[in-house]
Amino acid sequence: MPGRLNCIFCHANAGGGDNVKHGDLAMSIADTSREYDVHLGTDGANMNCVDCHDVDRNQAGKPVSHGIGGMPFHSVEEGSMKQCVDCHQNPSRIHRGKTSKMVKTHNRLSCQVCHIPAIARETSTKVEWYWSDAGQDLEVIPVDPITGRPTYDKKKGTFVWALDVRPTLRFHNGTWNKMMINVNDAFDHEPVDLGSPVGDRNDPEAMIYPFKKMIGNQVADAQNNTMNVPHLFGLAGGDYPYWAFYDWDLALRDGAVYSGQDYSGEFKFVNTEMLLAVNHEIAPKEKALGYNNNCQDCHAEGLIDWPALGLDEDPYKAKKKGKGRNK
Repeated sequence: MPGRLNCIFCHANAGGGDNVKHGDLAMSIADTSREYDVHLGTDGANMNCVDCHDVDRNQAGKPVSHGIGGMPFHSVEEGSMKQCVDCHQNPSRIHRGKTSKMVKTHNRLSCQVCHIPAIARETSTKVEWYWSDAGQDLEVIPVDPITGRPTYDKKKGTFVWALDVRPTLRFHNGTWNKMMINVNDAFDHEPVDLGSPVGDRNDPEAMIYPFKKMIGNQVADAQNNTMNVPHLFGLAGGDYPYWAFYDWDLALRDGAVYSGQDYSGEFKFVNTEMLLAVNHEIAPKEKALGYNNNCQDCHAEGLIDWPALGLDEDPYKAKKKGKGRNK
């Protein structure tokens, strides 16, 4: 039976380093405290990844596949993935008193919205990544003064690191916008959406969930306006990996041969954006947003992007001004 380290070693280092990609999944989770994750903390529930990320089983409880359950909007769904309500009761029954009333009136919120008030609380994560700066030989590599992590790599460009990142909120109905090679790799505006949740406030199947937002830029075909895949390393993809020759044109030519994409011979860098679901780093209940009915955790100025949720303004303030519930 795999333990936390079996899973974390690869998944925490996705994107090329510790907690680079996901923001809520760092090497520290393999041996962390309840303070940072109530489920995985060794002084908390002390659970293993496979307690939630399981395989499909028959009625007798025997595995019928080898695929581990994940999130279908990030990968192929091959196993059984537990959701919050599979282990916890109906939210309005768990919460007591005024908090129960608040939960009932906020019935479009997923559990994660309140119970993941921030990610990268123990280990920093990348929130910006600019490939256009790659290829330079800097005499001194700049280092972020807060996280102590380098903000430049010749192979990858310039980064911005952050701790205590407040997740971005969006409606999500369980399906996903994904840019895929030779399927929908063209774009007509920037920032280019590389991955985002499907759903809006008019979708009865959608609820609000938290996401990590990653912005930056990367190489694209200048004539075809397609996100082409460059050959970065190794010789399996051709003779001219970028990390050997630092030539984007040659790397894109290799990539086109390997992937079957059309490459016009001209490239440019475009602004990109992607949203990644966050489900780990569940904080202790006393750190949850709205704990003790503190409305200002969300309804203070500038904390929530209300237009992104389909609202003209904060519905709490609209109600106070006599505008109803900002429908």
